[in-house]
Amino acid sequence: MNTTEVRSATPVTPDSVGGGDIDANESSCDDCYRVMCSLLPENSSDQYLQSILRHESLFQYQVSPDYLHSSVLVPSTEEDQGVSERCRRRTCEWMYDICDYFHLNREVVAIALFYVDRYFTLTSFPNTGCSNGYQKQIPVTRRRFQLVSLTALYIAIKTHGQMRTQGKSIQGQWSRIKFNVHVCASISRHQFSAQAIEECEKSMLQTLNWRINPVVPSGGIIDTLVSYLSPIALDGSESTTGVALYVYDCSKYLAELSVSVPALSMVYKPSVIAFASIMYALDSYGTKFSAKRRSEYENALRRASCHHFDTEKDNIESARGILQVICPNLSELFRPQLTKEPVSPNSVRMSDKI
Repeated sequence: MNTTEVRSATPVTPDSVGGGDIDANESSCDDCYRVMCSLLPENSSDQYLQSILRHESLFQYQVSPDYLHSSVLVPSTEEDQGVSERCRRRTCEWMYDICDYFHLNREVVAIALFYVDRYFTLTSFPNTGCSNGYQKQIPVTRRRFQLVSLTALYIAIKTHGQMRTQGKSIQGQWSRIKFNVHVCASISRHQFSAQAIEECEKSMLQTLNWRINPVVPSGGIIDTLVSYLSPIALDGSESTTGVALYVYDCSKYLAELSVSVPALSMVYKPSVIAFASIMYALDSYGTKFSAKRRSEYENALRRASCHHFDTEKDNIESARGILQVICPNLSELFRPQLTKEPVSPNSVRMSDKI
């Protein structure tokens, strides 16, 4: 594709929705935070949530969307153009198609794209380790982006990929999948050889310093936050099973959707996106879930997170606003059939995706 994309001062999403900036040096573990968290019982779900919040705030897991504006840095006369937000979005759709085809846990897409984003955050600005002016940026070509994305998916499936079994499984509905490098090369229609993928894998793992266990919005944090909707957590006898199932399905879908939007997945913390997804899901559920119950639920999350979500209140509202823009018909998608699994994005071929 030979279209020329113009860089704007502020990164925009495919739907021109802007988000707030992320502070890579921000830490949620100040003295008060640590004192409050030290009072929590060991091995509780509260402690697990605290671990997630600390993990996502580490500097080594921060990303920058600036590398996505390489399309303005590569001369238009060159055959291999620079990468853009559109490239990343269509690559995300392609990854979801691959996961659905192999019956994989869709969480690997968010993990794979974290590898991609973090890798180019580091390699596009080698002198500073972060974005510090376009004049110092090393452009990312589309072919390089393709290879890194394919390799990232390969690493994510090897380390986190799971496959649904056709029959009953003693261990549950998921089992580990064997996804070798030759299969990986074949799904690219052999645009990239197995040797090229292995060499790229070594480069990525060294650049990432083997930090391949990121927190992603569609991962365990959604499970943890929704678990506080149980009647025991809310200290009442009213059944919340129906609303919990609805909120879980909706928030998972929104979290998966957010992965393709740089103004969400590359700007806000995973916990912020997860919490915003749950709040939007509760909004779409309507009045059947009483205001009192919702207040109890939100208070329970505030206590469990040591008021982390209070400090992120503005970011949560901004993220929820973007989710409402990109998915305005949430209740129509899930209300009629609460157990229906969201469909995958439109099929995108590897050779066509960017």
